[in-house]
Amino acid sequence: MYDFDKVIERRGTDCVKWDRQGAFGVQNGLLPFWIADTDFASLPEILDAMKKRCDHPIFGYSEVTDGSKQAACSWFSRRHKWNIDPSWIVPGPGVVTSLRFTIQALTEKGDSVLLFTPVYDPFFAVIGNSGRKVADCPMIRGDNRFFADFDLMEKKLKEGVKAVLLCNPHNPVAKCWTGDELGEIAALCEKYGVYVLSDEVHCDITLFGNAYTPMASFGGIRDRLVSYTAISKTFNMAGLVSSFMVIPDPALRSRIEKALGEAWIFGPAAIAFSAIEAAYTHGDTWVDELIRYLEGNALYVSEFFAENMPGVGITKQEATFLMWLDFNCLGLGSEELAGLMAGRYGLALGSGVHYGRQADGFMRLNIGCPRSTLEKGAALIHRLYTDRRNENG
Repeated sequence: MYDFDKVIERRGTDCVKWDRQGAFGVQNGLLPFWIADTDFASLPEILDAMKKRCDHPIFGYSEVTDGSKQAACSWFSRRHKWNIDPSWIVPGPGVVTSLRFTIQALTEKGDSVLLFTPVYDPFFAVIGNSGRKVADCPMIRGDNRFFADFDLMEKKLKEGVKAVLLCNPHNPVAKCWTGDELGEIAALCEKYGVYVLSDEVHCDITLFGNAYTPMASFGGIRDRLVSYTAISKTFNMAGLVSSFMVIPDPALRSRIEKALGEAWIFGPAAIAFSAIEAAYTHGDTWVDELIRYLEGNALYVSEFFAENMPGVGITKQEATFLMWLDFNCLGLGSEELAGLMAGRYGLALGSGVHYGRQADGFMRLNIGCPRSTLEKGAALIHRLYTDRRNENG
């Protein structure tokens, strides 16, 4: 029904992915598989709703709409069996910004916040820029998957960690946390009185039969839990700069709303609420087809690499449109590899060391694009792989 194969020209639209490639030493021109938005047209009903809102010529101050809240609650109930009370929803100007103000509201300068690394790189920034410290809890790698080190986690909680910043599902390692794993995290955080800040923005994109479990499934941490999500990843609407938090505990919710209010941050623009309501009302079939398409892309990459670049390790793709690739066979660090990809082969991939110091030699590949684009990128990576192996004899 929906055409995810359609190639849409994004150059010249001032998008970061295609037009702002300065991080790679050029303004543009690289074939990009780095920043985490997709190259798919958004759900038509979202665009129609935004156009309809634009028929009214005034965009003054606005508040979160009942329609957007109810649509979100209905979506999470029918798709994820998570029953959210509308009063728990707090709108925000993006997940990362909301995380920053949550950390400031719930912890003090000098406090430690635990991360399971490698992890989404802005997490390091929101902790450090808030005057807090990262408690690094490197994940264990085995059988092409990543697992939490619960012994190390408990050791760090004993040392005084105040909050765990979780990525569920986990970016960049494409991990869909199991209910048992999340239950262990919840139990430890409950035991030590630690806040859980759960970024669940990739929750709708679980692949190959894996199922997302909301962190809110564990009642013992309800009074210390904030969950964050948005339509940005699922429906490719990151440019709206909108998100929402789900905070069941009223006292906790009040503290975070106060922190946002003191900074005069009151949530998304008016047009975003129209998009949210449309996405969560009409998006089921679109998302189902998106998931099938991404599964096809993930299989294509896995099979192409296995046949043509067997030395590259492919992390099992359980969730997200981001693949985690181990290029250590080439004998280059991630930054060297990113520079080589950009300078000689015209490619832009995410450098592994941005996600944690133990991730050198890894790269993040965004497969949220038409298959033809992905095939071009895979061919260029194959050229690099072949050239490098020949150079090394």
